[in-house]
This record gives sequence, structure tokens and C-alpha cells, in this order.
Amino acid sequence: MALPRTTPAKSEQTRRRIVRAATVAYRERGIGGVGVRDVMKRAGLTQGGFYFHFPDKDALFVEASGEAAESLAVAFVDIVERAPPGRKLAALIDAYLSAEHRDHPGSGCMVSALGGEVARGDRKLRIEFAKATTMVLNRISPYFPGASSAERFQNAGVLMASMAGVLMVSRVLPDTAQSDALLAGARKRFCAMFLDA
Repeated sequence: MALPRTTPAKSEQTRRRIVRAATVAYRERGIGGVGVRDVMKRAGLTQGGFYFHFPDKDALFVEASGEAAESLAVAFVDIVERAPPGRKLAALIDAYLSAEHRDHPGSGCMVSALGGEVARGDRKLRIEFAKATTMVLNRISPYFPGASSAERFQNAGVLMASMAGVLMVSRVLPDTAQSDALLAGARKRFCAMFLDA
């Protein structure tokens, strides 16, 4: 008796499930804290099927980084576009430096969740992660002040790096009130810096 064949569409759906599960797992637990078994379990699949879709864990991370960056860019642009004129950047700052973002890293920014770990990792992964981060900055930089596209891109990079650092520290603080105060102070300071630019 012949086993049923997997159609290309079904195979792609399975691959997407694996990538989506990985994007959440990596952001929640870090690269080193996630194994193939963890990802496949989250995807509702057996570990043995992983290598049908990916040659190794690094290949999965590269694809998961791109997927996380794309979803983040879409979310950021949506936040900015829905905000009223004069409040677009403030809306982005408020959403990024929120208690909700702090408390749910699995659905949040990959830079704040993984940046430090990637910076200490393999050069190939750093390059791929940088590509994903650059894509996000390219998508949001048109909303930033600046006399040229290069200046707007630089401003977007400075703000994103600063907010990622604040978010990382806010996640480390054991006192919720202290963490909330840090987020609120950073929101106020960054709005003053970038909205008056």
C-alpha cells in the first residue's frame, strides 16, 4: 500500500507553522533556549519532520527572523497609519514602550528579545538578523523627521535601538512599579526628542 504524498501546498503550510512557532519560541526563550523539539512541539508536529523542511536550526532561525521582522514592520506601520496627524510617532513610541509589549515578548520586537544574544553569536546569523532589522527600519523611517531619507533612517535606528534597550531593562526589573515608571519616563523623553526634531 502506497503512503499518501504530501502536496507542495500542504508542505508549505507545514513549513509556515514551523516558522511561526519558532518566531514565538525564540523571542520568548532566546536562541540557545530553543531546540528543534521545542519548535516542533509548539507547531503540533513530530521532531522527525523538521529536516524535511530545514537543513538545520540556523536555517530556521534565518527564516524566523525574516518572518518576525515582516510581522513587526506591518504592525508598526499599522500603528502609525491609524494614529491621527501629529501623533504618529508618539503612537509608535507608546505601543513599543508599553506594559503589554514588555509582558509579551513572544509577540513583540525581535531586537529587544534577541539582539544581545545575536550580537554574541555566529557572524552569518548576525548578518541575517541585521538584514531583518534593516527591513523594519526601512519600512518605518519615512515616518521620522529628517532632511533626507538617510537622516530619517538614522533617526529610526537611534529610536529603535534606544527603545529596545529600555524594553530589555524594563523586563529585567523585578519591581513592576519601577518597570512601569521606566517605560513611562522613556515614552515622555523619546516623544520630546523625536517629535520636536
